[in-house]
Amino acid sequence: MAALKNEFSWSKTRDELFRRCLRRYYFHYYGSWGGWEIDAENRTRRIYVLKQLQTRQVWAGGKVHDCIKRSLHNLRRGIEPMKEQEAIDMTLAVMRKDFASSRRGDYWKNPKSPGFFEHEYAVQVSDDAWKETADHVVHCLQTFYRSSVFRLIRSLPIERWLDVEDFSSFQLDGVKVHVVLDFSFGDEDGNIVIYDWKTGRSDTERNEVQLACYSFYATEKWQVSPERVTTIEFNLSSGKESPYLLRGKGLQATRQYIGGSIRDMKQLLSDPETNRAIEDRFTFTDRESACQWCNFKKVCPKWAGSGCSEGV
Repeated sequence: MAALKNEFSWSKTRDELFRRCLRRYYFHYYGSWGGWEIDAENRTRRIYVLKQLQTRQVWAGGKVHDCIKRSLHNLRRGIEPMKEQEAIDMTLAVMRKDFASSRRGDYWKNPKSPGFFEHEYAVQVSDDAWKETADHVVHCLQTFYRSSVFRLIRSLPIERWLDVEDFSSFQLDGVKVHVVLDFSFGDEDGNIVIYDWKTGRSDTERNEVQLACYSFYATEKWQVSPERVTTIEFNLSSGKESPYLLRGKGLQATRQYIGGSIRDMKQLLSDPETNRAIEDRFTFTDRESACQWCNFKKVCPKWAGSGCSEGV
């Protein structure tokens, strides 16, 4: 089997890490590469394991998405999804297993096992705070299963369904741009409607770039004009639906933003053609608040000697 190649690509998540801290960006996309191999160097392996850590909030959002995805995939296959309470009970059972596994540190033996930042870095979190996380998941799932959006999805003919939580991409100026559409369908008039589930607070700037990427993807994959694409953020915490109709100057501005981000990233590479990076070219952030929740403090030279860099 041919060795995996670390190819350059772009995503909104990648851009956010790049802007937050260049060294963190390096660890995530370059320093961790190959860490899954049995014979990986010790530091590479550690970086790879730390990369997988999630905060409890990110983990909770992922569990909500997983549950909804399962229900939608079952519907698409003609299988009646679990009832609301059954789906919630199953999700909570998985969460309890994840929590116990992370607390035991299983992720150091199997990096794909769930691992929490709070456990790895001994962040003091009360039992009430963990319960609030679980309660938030329950609330988000209740919001979805009782929503007009879910009723709409169930009423749609399956042949009008498009992408459902598919890891996809499109080309922009020769660079692969990754997107994941939570749910999308074509209406009777040939328009494309894309839904994006959110479980936390909305960020208008971040969302506009992300949703513009969905529009670019839709125009390329389904050969429609941007005017025929509507993206809707459905916030499962508040129950609010927010349509985004990105047109003309807005789409062009996003295209320019992505192009500028790609150029900035490539300028730091020692060899852009092979996507080769050297750690020392990626500087540390000056904002220590950005370090507080960084997965890589235990391997970051900036924190050497602080107690965060000790072996595990």
